[in-house]
Amino acid sequence: MMSSTELLKTLLMTALASSAAMALVMLLRRPVRHWLGASAAYLLWLAVPVAAVAVLLPAPRVVVTAMHVAGKSPSIGTAMVEPLQSLPMWPLLLVGIWACGALVMGAGLIRQQRRFVRGLGRVERRADGFWQAQAVLGLPAVMQVWRPRIVLPAGFEQRYTPQEQQLVLLHEQLHVRRGDIVVNALLALMQCIHWFNPLLPFALRRCRDDQELSCDERVVARMGGARRSYGNAMLKTGLALSPLPVGCHWQSPHPLKERIAMLKRPVPGKKQWLTMVMVSLGMSCGLGYAAWAAQPATQEVASVGALYAVALEVNADGERQQFQIREHAGKPFAFALQSGKGVTWNAEFTLESADAGQLRLSGELKADGVVASRPILLIAADTPAGVKVSTADGRSVLDVELQVSLAASANQNATAGKGRISVEPQTTPASIPSFATMSPPRYPPSMHTGEVWLKINVAADGAVTGVVVDSSSGHADLDAAAVEAARGWTLNPGSKNGEAVAGQVRVPVRFDMDKTETETSEVTS
Repeated sequence: MMSSTELLKTLLMTALASSAAMALVMLLRRPVRHWLGASAAYLLWLAVPVAAVAVLLPAPRVVVTAMHVAGKSPSIGTAMVEPLQSLPMWPLLLVGIWACGALVMGAGLIRQQRRFVRGLGRVERRADGFWQAQAVLGLPAVMQVWRPRIVLPAGFEQRYTPQEQQLVLLHEQLHVRRGDIVVNALLALMQCIHWFNPLLPFALRRCRDDQELSCDERVVARMGGARRSYGNAMLKTGLALSPLPVGCHWQSPHPLKERIAMLKRPVPGKKQWLTMVMVSLGMSCGLGYAAWAAQPATQEVASVGALYAVALEVNADGERQQFQIREHAGKPFAFALQSGKGVTWNAEFTLESADAGQLRLSGELKADGVVASRPILLIAADTPAGVKVSTADGRSVLDVELQVSLAASANQNATAGKGRISVEPQTTPASIPSFATMSPPRYPPSMHTGEVWLKINVAADGAVTGVVVDSSSGHADLDAAAVEAARGWTLNPGSKNGEAVAGQVRVPVRFDMDKTETETSEVTS
């Protein structure tokens, strides 16, 4: 349900948008009417509801990518709950004032409508389908939104000549066919909603004037040789002293001089009609877009998947190894190792959020480059799970046990390369080389983006003894920057039977201009 503050904001936005449209239309209506005719000026008013509705559409959205500050972790403290403060009363007060004003305006319009209807006296249906009133002032008129009635004045046949009668009836019938009474009903509703807008009464008066002038123009277009008779019919019509808010009638403020003078003007041709429609639609669409685009853009934060820590214990034909991998949800991570029977296993997994608070782990396992399985697991955080796969001939078996938990902070993992790390030991150590220090590479001036996979030989003392590009990024400067950085790294060596051993590790280094620092997924013993 809309709050009082949101309601006030909506009222203000629609009032400002419609006021801007009304001011522009009132500025252009006379020159447009002189250039393209009265119907063109009447069509310009379409821009007012279009502008009001445009600001109710969803505002433009700007997607903002969430950024993390490297090297800092969010502190954990005690959450303090403050007592609930009382809501400000002024929005409710303003809404109450607006509601009272809308009710008063609505009651006033209903009173005017009833006064006009009572002034007609007894109204009876005629044999020709029209309605006959006992009064004269303000008639003929079109009344009732549903099933509109054309009400004629007393002594209609005596007051007007047969040709004048035809012209007057055509005028009222055009009001019905064009739906002008519905337009006037919407204008009355707008008066109730935006009663506080001082520009609105003047604009509505001009809109109804253009409505009558447009209808006159259409009558003349159909009965071009009856301009004098039509003018005489206007002069014979009695003007009402009481307005009819929802209806089309002849009232005292009608610009008779302007209407009679317009009868002398030539009727717009087909080219003018086409231009009229194009100008009206163009102005309405332009104002509607401007009103929509002027809204403050809403910001949406592009969420980055949560950072998870995956503890893995792998048994490949009796060879047991342990890994600790950190990666964001939706990002793949991988590892590779050689079993005790000489089979090289490659595994790649992706962790994603699933329903009911569970996690979806999907992946692909290859034995000597041949896909052995594509497992999909639904697991719960901090709950052990496992995958057991064998080759087609049963020669080698890979048993993976894992447990996923939410990492404490995504920033604990910000170092040199963002992505997954695969380990390929040269021997069969009981533990795998892990990273001690990894300074990030310098970003080349070319600002290229890409991913470099490096193969790094690690000595028993942790020194990097060799670096080769296993998979190029496609840019020589990125490859060179990654190799240069890797040569300065120091790694904790793997161990076997309690002794440090040499090993080999594959490391991806990703260069991404959208990030000030990149991240890596560690593999630790």
